[in-house]
Amino acid sequence: MRRHVVTILLPRPEPEPAYDLYQEVRRDAEGRDRGPLGPEALKRMQEVAARRGADWCTAVLGHSFPGIDRSTSVDGWTLIVADELRLDPPLPDRVVQQRARRKEAEELRAKQAQERQERERRRWEAALAAANVEMTVRENTRHAGVRGPLRHAVPKTDVVSGRSRKHAADRALCESPGRANPLHLSDPVNAPANCSRCLEWMEKVRPLGAPAPPTAAERRLLELVKSGVVFTFRPGRGGPTIRDTSTRSNAAWGALGRKVDAAVKKLEAKGWVRKDGELTKTEAGHYGDCWRLTEAGTAALEG
Repeated sequence: MRRHVVTILLPRPEPEPAYDLYQEVRRDAEGRDRGPLGPEALKRMQEVAARRGADWCTAVLGHSFPGIDRSTSVDGWTLIVADELRLDPPLPDRVVQQRARRKEAEELRAKQAQERQERERRRWEAALAAANVEMTVRENTRHAGVRGPLRHAVPKTDVVSGRSRKHAADRALCESPGRANPLHLSDPVNAPANCSRCLEWMEKVRPLGAPAPPTAAERRLLELVKSGVVFTFRPGRGGPTIRDTSTRSNAAWGALGRKVDAAVKKLEAKGWVRKDGELTKTEAGHYGDCWRLTEAGTAALEG
């Protein structure tokens, strides 16, 4: 099917001049607009418009001046007559109001852009302070939105997040491993990253070789260790047992608390907890070796 394009010309707005001589100037211009427009007259119209400026032309015509090439010959003669009379009329009220509204809208957009930039800066500085890796910021050079290209957080060296996800050096944090079509990134820029996915990953990445962050269950157990309620007991029968004394168990030796041997041993293997060498009395009156957080455990809990 052939596509048809229809061009519709909108009517010119009615003139709203703000000076008394408009009708007289207009009649004189219409009187001069007889026959074809010669090159000398056109040249004179262009000279007057260029010398007087667009605002003056708008004030004389009573509507926005689009330029001589887009004006009628009567409008061109109107400018010549007004120039000969040395008129200096004020702008129409409608034009003044439109410009005031446009200026107000521009100021509002500028204020909103400044506030957005400040929010981006604060969020980036907080993310950068929390991350334990060096980062640069690079723009996407292939695609750009209405607010410009998206700025990505890019690690200087390989980093990992979660249990084992790897983020390659000089690639955006938001890129998935093995992406077939990598992002096209610029050289580092002096601006905050504003890619929301990159900023989310910033809270999770760590250097290669650094221990993975604690799981939710490990974090809860670290909190218990920090509060001083996890002990190793040596009952009269059986071997040593590690108990959470804040929770009573229905199993054997339940009066000593819930058994957490395996979970605490995993934390110990990661270097997050250690056992005191001296016996400590619990709130229930039992004696055992209290478990404490190491510096690494404190960092893992607070990270």
